[in-house]
Parts: sequence; structure tokens; C-alpha cells
Amino acid sequence: MGVSAGVYVACLLSRLTISIRHFSTPLVLLILLLAPLARMLGSLQRSGWRAARAAGWLALVLALVSVFTAVRAYPFYLPFLNSLSLGRPGYELVNDSNLDWNQALPEVDLWVRRQGLQRVMIDEYGFTEPTVYVRQALFWNCQQPSATDAGQWVVISAGMIADGHNCLWLLHYPHQSLAGGSMYAFQLPNVIPPAGSEGGPPLRAAWHNFGGFPWPEDSRLVILNCIRDPLQLQPTIDHMRAMYEAALREKK
Repeated sequence: MGVSAGVYVACLLSRLTISIRHFSTPLVLLILLLAPLARMLGSLQRSGWRAARAAGWLALVLALVSVFTAVRAYPFYLPFLNSLSLGRPGYELVNDSNLDWNQALPEVDLWVRRQGLQRVMIDEYGFTEPTVYVRQALFWNCQQPSATDAGQWVVISAGMIADGHNCLWLLHYPHQSLAGGSMYAFQLPNVIPPAGSEGGPPLRAAWHNFGGFPWPEDSRLVILNCIRDPLQLQPTIDHMRAMYEAALREKK
């Protein structure tokens, strides 16, 4: 167990950026290492150690706090951040898939049905077909809103607000957290301001490309087109290979 935890800690301390969710396995192992604690405290108390009783009560309090936290966070464990976050939203503190990996789409479906929406535009963090979970879903990129989107409700993955995409402009408008902060619902204004203006989407130079892919197309839409039409898979692979080789030639 100690070796496993050490390997994961070493990975987290390296320059390689991985999601904190990858640390869940050693966390479970570390919890298992606490199993002998109760017997150890009992042994210390029988041996006459004065602080044993206080240590026992402290262990009990900490265990109850852990249970309370787990119950309170249920079932939205993936986006959970403890009190050290000081109330700041997760999208300001973590990146990548630490908050959302499309596990919140069923919760979005419940929200859409409660709202009675006929359609909802979704900027998701992932490569899935959103209509499988949300029948009214339409693919959307917060960095490229159209005039016809004005006044509509949109749902954005928390990972897209400041990391995968640059959606910070949406925070100017009414919004609510969904699925414990995994995703956010925003109501667009009746008139969307021009790109680069106050309350408007970012200029193209300020866009964030999901996944850091070097090509200008939205990588999610490229893959989604392959899901919807498998015949597009080989042409897409060929296109990506050509763009990658061209990028290598430019570096030389």
C-alpha cells in the first residue's frame, strides 16, 4: 500500500499534470491503513498512556466528521472540494476533468425536464453524444455563440468555464450550479454583446482549445461527427495526420 501511495504522490509532484481523481486509489489504500488505529489506541490506553483517551475521542470526532462530509457531498463526489477551497468555485481552483467528465449529464436531464425546455445547448467536457443522456441537447461552443442563441438557456461544464474553453463572459448573466458544481446553467441575454466587449464572448485570439489540440476545429465536434457517421472516421484520421505532419514541418 505504501509503495502504491508513493508512486501516485511522485506522479502528482512531477511536471505531468493529471487529474486529482487519479489519486483516489491511494486514498482508499491510506484509509485501509487506518484500520488498526482503534486497536492501537486501546492498547495505548491499557498501557497507561495519559493522552490515549484524548486521542481516542479525537479519532472518533474525525471519523464522524468524515462520515458527515461523505453524506453531505453525496452523490456529487467528483466535483467535491473541502473547506480549504474557502467557498471559491471549483473552476477557479482546478482544471482538466477534476470537476466533470460527463457524469453530470443525467442531472442536467432532470434540470431540463423541470424547466420544461424544448432544447438546451450544452458545452460539455468530453467526447460523448449528449443526446443519449439529454434528449433536448444541442452541441454548443461558448466561444462561438450566434445571434439566434440570445435569451436561451445553455449548460456549460465547469471544466469549460476557464480551462477547456474561455467561458468567463457567461458569469455576467444569471446562472446556477448543477450536480454539485460539475456543470452550470446560464441564461443568455436577449442581445449577446459583440466579441471582445464587456459581457461578450472572447475574441478568437483569447479562445481556449479543448484538450490543447493544435487544429482550429473543435475537436469534440470532429469526434462527434465520427460517432454519428462512422464512415468519417478514416478521412478524419487522415486529416489529423496531415495536420500533425504539417505542424512538425513548420517546427523544423
